[in-house]
Amino acid sequence: MTEEQPRVRGRVMLVDDDAAQRKLMQLRLEEEGFEVLAEKSGEDCLAHVQQLDPDVLLLDINMPGLDGIETCRRVKRLPELHELPVVFVTGARDDDPTILEALQAGGNDFVSKDASTPVLMTRVRCQVIIGRSQRRLKHIAMTDELTGLFSRRYLFDALRRVVKSVQRASPRGVACLLLDLDHFKTVNDTLGHLEGDEALKKVAAVIRSATRETDICGRFGGEEFVVVLADVDESGARVAAEKIRAAIERQCAVSVSIGVALAGPVTLETLRRERALDDVVQKLVHDADLAMYASKAAGRNRVTFFTPALADRVGK
Repeated sequence: MTEEQPRVRGRVMLVDDDAAQRKLMQLRLEEEGFEVLAEKSGEDCLAHVQQLDPDVLLLDINMPGLDGIETCRRVKRLPELHELPVVFVTGARDDDPTILEALQAGGNDFVSKDASTPVLMTRVRCQVIIGRSQRRLKHIAMTDELTGLFSRRYLFDALRRVVKSVQRASPRGVACLLLDLDHFKTVNDTLGHLEGDEALKKVAAVIRSATRETDICGRFGGEEFVVVLADVDESGARVAAEKIRAAIERQCAVSVSIGVALAGPVTLETLRRERALDDVVQKLVHDADLAMYASKAAGRNRVTFFTPALADRVGK
């Protein structure tokens, strides 16, 4: 019988330019059951931290080039890593102003280079637990409990990011698809709310399977769903919307009416105006909503694109 392997306590990214110190710290952590990802510089840390996805970042403060404090600042600017716990390793005394600067840069804790193994492990372990708890809370906040898609709150945040990124990186634009299940009240009234919930989960699964990995899919509320497509033109958005509509018609017991609104790249001048980004996002959702109601009015189970003429026709 083979000896049982120790349970991994967490994934630690260790960043230290001193090879001997780095190796010693790595051995101490691995002996306590941690998985260690060792990097020799702040630059290497930034190059790999998102891909390797550690539970905690253990940073030497004093390094040539990009020191620990600046590395921490840059990591914390990344939306995906804002909550990543950072523990600084230092030879400085507690009252050294560098410690305060490190904590103000986003550090969660610090530990002395000559700290005993129990102290080092306890501090690292606490930050792993805190980090994992924060991730769970974030996941709960951004996920719709019933369908597993993104929540309404996250959808608005995602739209802001996508609209802003398109301004920087794409000559095309963003499409917002608003989907509403047809005659869904009848499903609830005749089959019951439990069957209604199953229908919503099925539709959500079909939407996810009919979209790209990079598309953002969420439940807007009730029987409404939203799909956000980045870097698309009208033709691409039409193909995507029709693919979703046809998949739901084919695989689900309900059909769906879809409204589509497009937003092109937003100028920097627009983004500099107060609340300009929020205004762009709110208009995008509002226009998609109008187009969706036009699909309902035209007979349901179809895709309608927003146009200024459509807004004039409904008086909005």
